[in-house]
Amino acid sequence: MFGDPVTNPMGWEHGTIRDIVTEVKYGTSKPSVDGGSYPYLRMNNITFGGQLDITDMKYIDLPNNEIEKYIVRKGDVLFNRTNSKELVGKTCVFNLDEPMVIAGYIIRIRLNDKAIPIYLSTVLNSDYGKLTLNLMCKKIIGMANINAQELQDIAILIPPKDLQNAFAAFVHQVDKSKFSDRKWVETFAPSHTLLSDLIGKHQKIHLPE
Repeated sequence: MFGDPVTNPMGWEHGTIRDIVTEVKYGTSKPSVDGGSYPYLRMNNITFGGQLDITDMKYIDLPNNEIEKYIVRKGDVLFNRTNSKELVGKTCVFNLDEPMVIAGYIIRIRLNDKAIPIYLSTVLNSDYGKLTLNLMCKKIIGMANINAQELQDIAILIPPKDLQNAFAAFVHQVDKSKFSDRKWVETFAPSHTLLSDLIGKHQKIHLPE
C-alpha cells in the first residue's frame, strides 16, 4: 500500500517508527468522573478506519502536575495499544484545538521533523500496518496488546517530506470536498507511486463510491 518496506522500489529511507518520534507516552489509568474538567479519550474514540470519534465522551480531572503527561494536543498521533486482536493498533491524528486527556489503553506519539502525523497514521491503518500489528500483538486474557517499545520497532519507509506534505494537502482537500479531489488525484498522484498509494488508501476509507 505504501511501497513494499522490504524491497523498497522507490529507494526511500528505510527505518522504524523509533526513527521518527520524539516522544511515546501512555495515557492515565485514572477513572472518569462526572463533570470532569477534561474530555477523556478512550479506545472507542478511535475508529477502525483511523478517525477521531468524539460522539461518546467521558470526562476526567487531573492534578496540575499530571496534565502535561497525559494531555493531547493538535497534531499528536494516538495509538490504541490494547483491544481485541482485530482492533488493536487503531490509530488516528488528534486534530482538534481543545486539549483532551488519553486513557491508559492509548499511546500518545509525537514526531520529529522526519515525518508528519497523517503519514504515520495512514501507514499504521494500511493493510501492511494492520497485518504487522496483528502478527506482533500478544493476547492477554482475551485482549491483545502492543507496548510502546514494540510499536517503535515497526519497520516503515520514510519518504521525502515534500511527498508527505503533498499527501497532507490532499487529505485537507478531501476534508473540504468528498468529490472535487478526484480531479486532483488524476492529474497529480500518478507521478508519485507512493503518494498514489497513500491517496488510494485515504479514498478507500473516506470517499463514497
